[in-house]
Amino acid sequence: MRTTHGELLGTGLFALLLLAVALLPAGGGFHFPRLDHGPKDLVDRDLRQIHKDTLRVLVLPDALSWEPRPGAQTGLEWELLERFARWEKVAIKPIPVSNRDSMLMMLRNGQGDIIAAQTTAAGWAAHGNACTQGYRLVACMHANVPGGKTQSSDSLLMSSWSPFLDTLGRLVTGDSTWRIKLEPGTPEELLTALALGRHKMSLLVSDATAYMEAKRLPLVEFKDRTGRSVPLVFVVRPNASKLLHAMDTWLALSPEREVRTAMIEAYVNGLDTRKVRASRSGLALGSNSISPFDSLFQLHADSSSLDWKLLAAVAYKESSFDTSAVSYAGAGGLMQMMPATAAAMGVSKNGGVDGHIRGASQYLHTLNGIWQREVPRDDQRLKFVLAAYNAGPGHVKDAQRLARTLGLDPTRWDGNVERAVVLLNRPRYFTLPLAKNGYCRGQDVYWYVREVTGLFGWLRGSDTEKK
Repeated sequence: MRTTHGELLGTGLFALLLLAVALLPAGGGFHFPRLDHGPKDLVDRDLRQIHKDTLRVLVLPDALSWEPRPGAQTGLEWELLERFARWEKVAIKPIPVSNRDSMLMMLRNGQGDIIAAQTTAAGWAAHGNACTQGYRLVACMHANVPGGKTQSSDSLLMSSWSPFLDTLGRLVTGDSTWRIKLEPGTPEELLTALALGRHKMSLLVSDATAYMEAKRLPLVEFKDRTGRSVPLVFVVRPNASKLLHAMDTWLALSPEREVRTAMIEAYVNGLDTRKVRASRSGLALGSNSISPFDSLFQLHADSSSLDWKLLAAVAYKESSFDTSAVSYAGAGGLMQMMPATAAAMGVSKNGGVDGHIRGASQYLHTLNGIWQREVPRDDQRLKFVLAAYNAGPGHVKDAQRLARTLGLDPTRWDGNVERAVVLLNRPRYFTLPLAKNGYCRGQDVYWYVREVTGLFGWLRGSDTEKK
């Protein structure tokens, strides 16, 4: 039977159509087929070669994988692998990579030996590679700006590095009703953008990220732990069988499991530090009898044009009116002034309570003068003053410079400089040239300002604390 040219063309098109349909994944959406490399493309490098050289770890620049700090390198995955390297008696080196495709290629060609990027055995790095046993379980949590609404049917942001995506980019947590919008940044980068108000949608992160970030990123709320848990793993080349066996053996060791549990807990601890407030029990609302030191607050406030209840609020937040209190940083007394600051304000070691209150009053007055012209609004300037009382004026100036760089208003605390000061606890920001004073526990400054202004308003009879 003779076949015409038109029939051949039609048959070919039909075959192509069948091939295209066959390539469609079960969950919908078109994916081009993977072009897998064969064993010949893999570098021949296993534990024996690594021992002669260095264990090279391809790390995701993220606080849970690897984060460089002046004089130190942190990150749960990095710290775990440092323990493995000591156990194996091999040198170890981090190689930060911020592109997934590059990370996979570097693993294949031997530039790296292990991928540490908070991935799973079904995740983006697993295809064609080998995975260790799991070292911890994680589940999904929602991250959004305070007051935002989170509903499972809403569109949600997710990092393309997320452990909850399989090799085809589908969710593995069982929450198929979510409409996901993938973003190329790391979870930490997306959280920072959320904190700066650059994303309006809620973000899906792991509970491990939520627990760790909640203690240092108070601008974001984490809630609604949902979906099934998945184990995080490390990824190695498929022909690095001895390395894989050594890692699995090490992960299974009972003493290492105990240490690993403690290390994970150290990164988890902190979620319950959000929104901690000084107790107001024992304070009389609207009364002229707040503390045994009211007359001294009034005396020294009058001499520096301050509201005496502001001094009372600062003293209560700093020491709960305990004149013998001493902080871990060395601040002491009722007003918790650092020795150098107290000396600069003329407070002697034998100055007593009167001297401390006078010195604190003078210091607040001095700080107010620093921002007098730059921040004309009294309510906003007070927050700069309180931030500087807590962290020092240098860190607040750093936060203003960072705010300007981030496109925020450096003369407004609310929603602007308060966002920037929180970021000064992150190496990528406090190592910038503009951060002349380096690391700052910005989350503490953020809450300090809110707590003291809230207490001050409450003492005056009108709580001005943000809800």
